[in-house]
Amino acid sequence: MEAATLELYQKNIFRITGLPVDASPKEVSRQVQKLQMLEEMGGGGIAQAAFAAVAPPSVEQVRSALARMKEPEHRLVDEFFWYWPEKFGESKSDPAIQAVLAGDGQKAIDIWVDRENEGSQTARHNLAVMFHMFALDWTNHQITTDEVDDRDEKVKGHWKEAFQRWEDLAGTDELWEVMKERVRSLADEALTTGFVRRMRQVLPQAFDRINAEAALRFAEKERMDWAQYHVDFMRETHQGQDDVDSTAELVLTPTRKRVEQLVQSTREKASKDPKKGTQAVVELMEHCKPLMALFDLFHGVDSHQRSDLFDEVAGTVATVVISYQTETGDNHTFVELLEKALAFATGTQVRERLIKNISIGKNNLAWKHLAPLFKTLEEMTGSSASSAQKLEQVRARILPQFPALVAQIGGKSEAYQQMMDSAAMAIRSISIEAHNKHQNHTAAEEAIQLALKLAIDSDLRTRLQGDAKALAESKKDATCHFCGREPASKDATFQLALYGDVVRSYGGVQYRKGSVPIPRCHTCKGKYGNADTAGCLLWLACAIVGAMAFKISRPTTDDWIAGAIIGTLAGCVVWWLARFILKNFNGMKSPDTFPGVEEMVRKGWSVGDGPGRYG
Repeated sequence: MEAATLELYQKNIFRITGLPVDASPKEVSRQVQKLQMLEEMGGGGIAQAAFAAVAPPSVEQVRSALARMKEPEHRLVDEFFWYWPEKFGESKSDPAIQAVLAGDGQKAIDIWVDRENEGSQTARHNLAVMFHMFALDWTNHQITTDEVDDRDEKVKGHWKEAFQRWEDLAGTDELWEVMKERVRSLADEALTTGFVRRMRQVLPQAFDRINAEAALRFAEKERMDWAQYHVDFMRETHQGQDDVDSTAELVLTPTRKRVEQLVQSTREKASKDPKKGTQAVVELMEHCKPLMALFDLFHGVDSHQRSDLFDEVAGTVATVVISYQTETGDNHTFVELLEKALAFATGTQVRERLIKNISIGKNNLAWKHLAPLFKTLEEMTGSSASSAQKLEQVRARILPQFPALVAQIGGKSEAYQQMMDSAAMAIRSISIEAHNKHQNHTAAEEAIQLALKLAIDSDLRTRLQGDAKALAESKKDATCHFCGREPASKDATFQLALYGDVVRSYGGVQYRKGSVPIPRCHTCKGKYGNADTAGCLLWLACAIVGAMAFKISRPTTDDWIAGAIIGTLAGCVVWWLARFILKNFNGMKSPDTFPGVEEMVRKGWSVGDGPGRYG
């Protein structure tokens, strides 16, 4: 795991020294002497064999490599990731290894390809190492240069060729038996076959770590296409044998610690001076945004690894800017920074906290825009003007302000609803005043309909709809029933007598009496009075005419009394006909058609002062 980095092959002991993997202590000693001679002569490093590093190693790098060769575990790992002879200890007679040492890499490749086709696991191992080395060399080149390269597909081909072989080899016992035999041949007490067993267990994770580091380096350079390629490669290779998430956490540990340090530093800066906390959280979010992209890349947006860490970032931003807003009252910066913090938050509690405070800040900002409007509404509704004048002022001064205010506060904001509902409530008060104080039903009705158009809150709309219904009912009572045009007057109300619940017995008749008030205007009251007066006059005239007619026709008798009686009876008929004609054929409705009367009749009541004694 220590060796599994992007420099796996660049720091390989055998690549640096040019020695074969089974070099004897005597060969290593000769290489040290050769190095010393070159140094004394002022020369450079040791001449390179095939597959040499891009940058030739320095004398110091060679010396360090030779020193590590004395550490058995380091040497065994580097042997594993370099070219093997068909049989350890026989490199001098292995044509492919000799070709490598002579600098003829192509000849070595040709030999390994032929041997692989013949079934050689050693040749397959060597080709896996070669393609893996090519892939890492080009990957390091891609990371360190910004040049556009047309070798992308070739590099991907190297990765594919390497891992087709590594995945086959890692699961075969033959490969690991070779390694165990190599341990036994070294006969070093510090090295056991148990080390080989542990190598086999962690090899898939070690390979993942290399690709994870590549992904991390590409992401830091904002080369997200290649970063994603290496993450996908991790997940596609060694499936079921590795633990990609734990490997990702391993390479992300420095990033996690960096975020935690940034959070702590931000809190400390803000606690010293809340007014300067905004600059601290701006720097925190600027530093953490690209780092969050790394966690998204490796773990996904919804992963707990990502949420746990960056919810803390969002929560810190919230705490700091709330303190800042309390100190300064700067709602604009407050809302702006909280909205940016939402990008870091995935946890429900953190997001709810941010959204709640954003809403508060926006309402505070909206209130500054709405305050003049509310002040105007308050002055208008409290003025001594009539309700009709107030309604006209609303149309002229309040409603024209709405388009500009909506553009400022947003048509879906809580402040928008507050504005619309507040205006609706103010207009409702005008409607109530128009109805109760001024008996201006027209203004009351217009106001309530305008309020209904503005209101958004469901409870307020229900209340306004109830008001509109009550106004409609009130309008019926406020209009004369008889003409249906003029407003009714209380002192002109017509009381129509009714009776009901009639019970007849030998002792007489029992019943309940009642009346229905019918709204009437003074004009119709006068017409009703005229009809009654005319009827009475005609009745009296008939009585007098009857008496006089009998007196004239029989002057010697007292039959004028009989004539008066007959005239009176005739007058009753004429009186009833006159009243009926005047009340029913002058455009007035009959009181019997009033809804309240019809309702009582449906319940069994009758119009009149009472029933006849004998029915």
